[in-house]
Amino acid sequence: MNRDVADTTGRYDRHGGGGASMKHSFFQFGKNLWDRHLLHASLPNSLFQLVVSLCMMALIFRFTPPFFGGDLETARNYLATVASTLATILALSFSMIMVAIQLTASKYTHRVLDFFVRFPFNTTLISFYFGTIFHAIYLLSMIEDHPSDRPSDWLAQGMSADLLLLIMCFLALIAYLYFVIQLLKPETIVFAIQREYISAYRSGDYQEALDKVEQICDIAKKAVSEMDAVTAVFCVENIAEMMHGAKLPSEDADDVLWYHEKIVGQLIGIASISFKARETAVSGRILDELHEMGMRYAESGSLRAASIVIDAYALIVRNNLVGQQLMNMIQQAVEQIFSITCHVVKNREMSRDTARFVLASFQNLGEIGKLVIKNETYGHSFVAKSIVSHAFGQLLSTIVGPEGHKTLGVMRGLLFEYMKLAKRLILKSEIIDIVQITTWLRKEMIPYRGQEKRTYPYLYLFLLMTAEAVYLRRTDIVMLLIRAVGKYFEPDQNLLLTLCRSRLEIRRFFDYHEPERYLIKAFVLWQGYHAYTAQYPTGPERQIELSGAVEDTSTWRDLFDGLDPETFLGGEAAHSRK
Repeated sequence: MNRDVADTTGRYDRHGGGGASMKHSFFQFGKNLWDRHLLHASLPNSLFQLVVSLCMMALIFRFTPPFFGGDLETARNYLATVASTLATILALSFSMIMVAIQLTASKYTHRVLDFFVRFPFNTTLISFYFGTIFHAIYLLSMIEDHPSDRPSDWLAQGMSADLLLLIMCFLALIAYLYFVIQLLKPETIVFAIQREYISAYRSGDYQEALDKVEQICDIAKKAVSEMDAVTAVFCVENIAEMMHGAKLPSEDADDVLWYHEKIVGQLIGIASISFKARETAVSGRILDELHEMGMRYAESGSLRAASIVIDAYALIVRNNLVGQQLMNMIQQAVEQIFSITCHVVKNREMSRDTARFVLASFQNLGEIGKLVIKNETYGHSFVAKSIVSHAFGQLLSTIVGPEGHKTLGVMRGLLFEYMKLAKRLILKSEIIDIVQITTWLRKEMIPYRGQEKRTYPYLYLFLLMTAEAVYLRRTDIVMLLIRAVGKYFEPDQNLLLTLCRSRLEIRRFFDYHEPERYLIKAFVLWQGYHAYTAQYPTGPERQIELSGAVEDTSTWRDLFDGLDPETFLGGEAAHSRK
């Protein structure tokens, strides 16, 4: 294991500032005592507590001074009362405890029964109660009538010891009930299973460790079903701690990849239930933990592990989010997929494996976008805002970097995947949705107007989208795209030739019609608009006719206090600049 995770209270240190205060130190000491000596007792520990309890009772029997002052009848009643009372209290206490344990087992996990059986305080309590009861019965059997009607010294001393033991039994019962209540808390159960996980993982029994992970996942699922978001989030955090503590897969060694894949699968199972129950706190935490692990995988160099996380996001969105009016969760998943992908690009050279990972990630995003468009009311707006505009721009700018069009070979597949979504938007979306794309293009391109290498991929995409809009007869979108970009960038015929050479690859976006004529038409429109803006940077001067602007002049007679409006509404031509 990469770091010591034996201290299960470490997450509280991380969030609460460590052992800075004395109060926290006492809390930490008590927690360690509970974890190591009470919750996880071994057989020697239980035997040790039994021996200590017997020794304490022996000392009480031996050194308690005789202070009982009643007669023999009082002694008989006293001993009978002690024995019957303790037996009744012990029976009632264990009955109530077993009911509580059964309820906890049915609500969370049956493992609470195992922990209760191994609870060492059972030995202490039972030894005190049984010792006191048996001693009282023994003394009761040894009472003989005496002429003085007074108990002997040894009997008085034994009864005095029973009185002290009676007090200790009540105190022990109070402490016992407190610790049993702590034992039944789901956090304590999760801590116990986590310690077993650590032991199994360190011993190399990885399958046993995964069984412990599954047990915590079962607790989380039941907690979600019971609307217990706090417990479910706590379980998710513990599973994340297990993933963080395990050995990370790397580029050179993916031998532990299967282990991480199993844990990610368990998180997906919790997510499916939490999304169905609308437990957004649990769902959001799962997405955040997946994001953190994806970033760690990216840093370790394991693209296969990072791909598992990306696929997990896609599976969660596809099976649990789309069509459920949970757009905020879909947006969070999309943003985190983009974040992991960008992190991979930043931390690796643009090799073939990296390019394949980027393409697969955006293919997942494309599938999400298609499902959102199909099933959500405002799907087109969401895709335009969250997938194909600024978020995609961050990924594209990360890939482009200072190398510019040298990476175009890597990006062609990415741009073609982008066009699959863009075509759906161009076909049916409102013009305001396309504004999201043009705003992103202008923001990314205009600062680098003089750097052809940086702007080349964007112009490639711009011309392809414009040709697509021409093909789909969306004149409004054609004008929007050309006005947004055409003014600032001079048309490049080499770009047109490059796209025409790729016509066999891109004709699927044109329903397998010949794309060349649409590309040429889009290029000519771009070229013409660029020439127009060069000649008229602020628009052409034109004459504005004022006469005849108001057709039904009689409607406005009251405006002129009953006079003929024609006298005042016959304006002259004016000049203005557009």
